[in-house]
Amino acid sequence: MTSFQISEWEAYDRVDPIGEWRADFRHAQLRSMITNITRTLYPEKGVEPKMSVPLDFMPDWEGVEEKEIVQQSIADQKRVLMGIAGDQKRRVRKGNINLKPSKRGPPMKREI
Repeated sequence: MTSFQISEWEAYDRVDPIGEWRADFRHAQLRSMITNITRTLYPEKGVEPKMSVPLDFMPDWEGVEEKEIVQQSIADQKRVLMGIAGDQKRRVRKGNINLKPSKRGPPMKREI
């Protein structure tokens, strides 16, 4: 490869990046979209949903940006688990859950 060709590829890479950063960004776009849809469809009561952007989900490989780690309190954990249990209880009461055993039976062991 000549130095001119290398220079052309470097210039092209600045315009349309090739490689892992681009793959990370595509994945971040997808995660951002799913998060925004979920926040829009299931918002917390009385709270305006905060929309995310793809850069919120980009990995920081250089370690430049330091994020504060927020610990979830025991009370918060209990509230979340009680909410899940309450939802499950409502589903059972409404009959939206199948409590009948499967007709397939237990899984068979495979011999290797």
